[in-house]
Order: sequence, then structure tokens, then C-alpha cells
Amino acid sequence: MLQIGAIFCSCAGQITEKIDFEKLQDLIRNKVSWIEKFELACAEKTIQEIINFLSIKKPEGLIILACSPKNKESVFQNLGEKAGINPYMINIVNIREQVAWVIKDRDRALKKAFILFSGALERLKKQKPLFEIKIPICNDIMIVGGGIAGIVAANSLSKADKKVYLIEKECSLGGKIAKYEKLFPDLACGPCMIHPMIEEVLNSNIELRLNSEIEELKGFYGAIFTKISSKPMYVNPKKCIGCSECEQICPVKAIKVEPMKLPVVARISSEKCLHLKGQDCDLCIKECPVPEAINFDESEKKESLKVGAVLWATGFEIMDCKVLSELGYGRFKDVYNSLEFEEILNSEGPTSGEIITSSGKTPEKIAIVHCVGSLDENYYPYCSKICCQYAFKFNRVLRQKLPETEMVHFVKEIVLPGKNAYRLYSQTLKDPLTKILRYNDLKELKITKEDLLNVYFKNDKISCDIVVLCPAITSNKKIEEISGLFLTGSIKEPMTINETINDAMAQVGNLLCLFKEEKIIKQPFIAKIDYNKCSRCGICLSQCPYKAIEIEMGEVKMIEILCEGCGTCVASCPSNAIGLNGYSDEEILSEIYGILNATKEVNNGSTVA
Repeated sequence: MLQIGAIFCSCAGQITEKIDFEKLQDLIRNKVSWIEKFELACAEKTIQEIINFLSIKKPEGLIILACSPKNKESVFQNLGEKAGINPYMINIVNIREQVAWVIKDRDRALKKAFILFSGALERLKKQKPLFEIKIPICNDIMIVGGGIAGIVAANSLSKADKKVYLIEKECSLGGKIAKYEKLFPDLACGPCMIHPMIEEVLNSNIELRLNSEIEELKGFYGAIFTKISSKPMYVNPKKCIGCSECEQICPVKAIKVEPMKLPVVARISSEKCLHLKGQDCDLCIKECPVPEAINFDESEKKESLKVGAVLWATGFEIMDCKVLSELGYGRFKDVYNSLEFEEILNSEGPTSGEIITSSGKTPEKIAIVHCVGSLDENYYPYCSKICCQYAFKFNRVLRQKLPETEMVHFVKEIVLPGKNAYRLYSQTLKDPLTKILRYNDLKELKITKEDLLNVYFKNDKISCDIVVLCPAITSNKKIEEISGLFLTGSIKEPMTINETINDAMAQVGNLLCLFKEEKIIKQPFIAKIDYNKCSRCGICLSQCPYKAIEIEMGEVKMIEILCEGCGTCVASCPSNAIGLNGYSDEEILSEIYGILNATKEVNNGSTVA
């Protein structure tokens, strides 16, 4: 028989106001080895008294009659552990919230306290000591997204001697900033800013995976298991110098060096390449001045990695303007979204930075439409924050390139946060060839095409050569929420480049602080499989929300490090082959029987008058 003791907390009179300790003591005296009363068991001085008391009594199990375990369970487990009691052999009976605070009649309160105690006692008799699981923390960090946020974070963590994996789905780094030749508010060069950072990545110990995507994430902080799929690039970005020798020698123009994509390396089209089609052609390899920069033996690669944390930095997306058919996007040439127009402005872009219409003419008038889909209950009800600034940046850049061209801005609201954001707007206001017109709803605007693009606004028809739409900034919502996954940059909300860099650095600091701990302490409530009963049906595999169950070599396997003790597999198993530490059928049924028997006892009047 277990030696079980009981501690009663009066909670500074909140419990004893309704429950008579002496009467309760008489009821349970013969059911436990001893019962002791304390005025406020969670008080600092009282805790030490209880530890000293328990160190002398040395019970194998302990029942604490006090407040909700949601409130003070960890306190009582810690003091029990210091006194030499297994913390999972301590049951807390909530006689404050469930009895004293909700029952007016003192006799009924006494009965209920006795009934709850009896259930906890019978359960404790069936319990077994459990021990916390200590899991070493993996210090490796995975960053998903090779834009400005991901690159800044990767370089900073690498300098802090962390093993970093940088995963990017495209064949290049830099994200959208590589397309921005001019950045607001100072018209600084985007590629000039990001290129040294990319060089730092390429010349560091960062494990770079280009043309790669995450297929699976599971686990929790300190132990996250990932599966990555990497498509072949056939060019090593750490070796290729972007000299274009291969591009010039290729007979089918299957190789191209694109200056706007960083790093500036050769990229091979698998649809055009003769070698990849099975023909005998290796001219590019022979011409390449860097050995092993081109490798046609590459194939799709799948790998599994374990990391301690994942930093998700996939950046923003923009609304598809085609859903607003009245604005002509996708229907008429010379109607662009903001990202397309950024490429046109870039000197390395499709027109080498020259602003011309699809017919090759210099535009006489350009319209810029703000808030396309933003501040709109039908699409995105929030402000996208950065649109006004880049729209007025367009105005400044266009004025430098096209001093005689007229411009008109259609605005819903003007948002210019920060100390420097007003500057470009102020310059636009002073521009005699620029107008700013305010609309209330996008339905007030309609774009048609005759010889020119016609913007119909209220009662006016404004003919333009080019229309630039500033669509709502959105973010990828297909992110699996697991412990240890952190978001940074514009995946969270629209941010300026400076805000993105600051946010990435903040997350780096957060991760470095978290990784000071060497181990994760995990509670022992882990599901266990009885293989003598298991029929290998796989139902538990499909039901587990934490992906903690796998089939390996035809055998169902519980991954303890991932199990969160939710009990879903226990309930779903048709063979009753899965049990949960601390929640066995025997324990739960014993508690139920204890409650039922105690209820029958008090109702018959044999124990309580």
C-alpha cells in the first residue's frame, strides 16, 4: 500500500469559510496516513514549511486540497519534488473554485469536497511515478526565404556560430528587392544593398538550398523535423562567376546569365538544353573557365533535416489585379502592376530602364492608381502601408527620366508613416505636371482601350499611355503553426525595407536568447503502443495532429519527442492498443468509482449527517 498524505489549504479563509476543516478531517482521517492544514500553502514562507514537513513525513503520494491545478499545480509539484516526492504522484483537489466559491450550503460543500477527494485518492492508488523527459536542444536553425529578411537573419546567425540552412524556392537570392533599382525614400540602389549580403552568404558556412521547397515540418522548438525537396540547377552558385562564356557558346540559347537575378550565375533551361534532352553536347562545360561549375549529373534531391527552430521569411505577395477586370489588368497592354513596373524602371530590365509603351513610344501621360484592393471590404480591408511611398517614388524616378511627361495619381487615402516618408510626397505636390485625384471607391474608376488607355473617373475621361496599379500587399497563409516556428519580415504584415531588417534582427536576438538553454523539459504524458494488441491498421497515423506516429518497416512507431499527450490516438484505436502515461483506463476508472462510491456513502448518511 502506498503511504499517502494530505495537505489542506484554507486559502486565507476563502476555503474554510465554506468547508469545515475539522469535519473534513474526521471524514478522511482513516483513508490517508495523515492530513495537515496550512493557512496559505502557496505563500513563500509556507512553501518552505511544507517542504520541511514533507521531508520528515516522506509520503509516496500526496493529495493537496486547495485551488485549481491550473493556478498552482507547478508550485505544488516543485515543492513536492524538493521534499523527495515524485511530482506526478501529487493530485490536486480543487475545493476552492469547484466547491467553496460555488456552493452556499456548508453541509453540501463538505460533501462535495469529500467526494472529490475520494476520486483523487482512488486514482492516486493506481498511479505510478513518472519522470520528465529531457531532450537535448538542436542548435541548428533553418531559414525559409532568401529575401532581405532571410539573408540578414542567416548572416547574423552564422556570425554567432550557429549552423544555418537557408532555403529558397527560386534559383536566386534577394527576393523582390533585387528588382528595385531605386528604393524609397532616398532612391538608393536595391541590388547595391543586397548584393554584398548575398556575397556574404555564398562565402560563409551557411548551407544554401536554392530551387528548394519545404515538404514537411513537424516537431516543436528544439527538435523540428523537416523534409526538403531540391530541384537540380546544374550550376553551382558558389563556383559560377557569371562570365557568360557558356551563354555565348550554347547553340540553342539554353543558358542565360540574368543580371537582375542574384547571385549573377548561369541558369540552364531544362526544356531547351540538348544535353538534358539526351543529345551529345557539352560545349558549355568545355568553355566554362571554372571546373565543376556546371554539373549535368545533378538530380532532384530529397533530404531530411533536424533543426531547433525555423525562421519563416518568405516575404509578401501582391493581389492579383485580374479580379478587378474594370481596371484592364491582363486585358490591355501598358497596364502594369507595381512589381512589373519596378522591372521596367530597372536598367537591367526588359527595356533596359527605358520607359516606352508597348508600341515603342515615349508616354505623354502616366496614371498611377493607389489602394487597388486595399482599404476595401470586398478584398483587403487593411492599409498596405508601403504603396503610397513607392507610388510617389515612381513619380520621382519618372520625372528624372521623362521631364515632359504628365502624371496623375488616383488616391483613396495617403499614408506616410515615419520621419522620411513625407519627402517624396512633398516633391510630388510641387511637381507642376502631376495631379492627385481622390476617389472613394474603385467602382468610380474604369479603364478602357482605344488608341490610348482611357481612365473614366466621375464625369471625366483621362487618356493615358501607361497605367500602373498599386495592389494590396498580402502574405502567404499556408503556414503550419508549430512550436519553434517564427515569422519575420513582410510575411507578418507589410513592412518597409528598414522595418524588415529590424524585425529580422529582433528575431535573431530572440533565437540566440532561446538557444542559451541546452535541454527541453518535456512532461511524461506520452502515448505508448502495446504491440501485442496493435493490428497495424494505421488509423492512429491519420488521426495524430502532431505527426508523432509513423510506420517504419511495416511497424507502427511512436515518436516520443513529438507526442504531446493529447490522447487522440488512444481514443481512435479500435484495438485498444494505445495507452497514455498518467491517463490509463485503470486510473480514470478508479477515480470515477471513487467519486460514485463516495457519493453513495454520503447520500446514505453513513458518513455525513
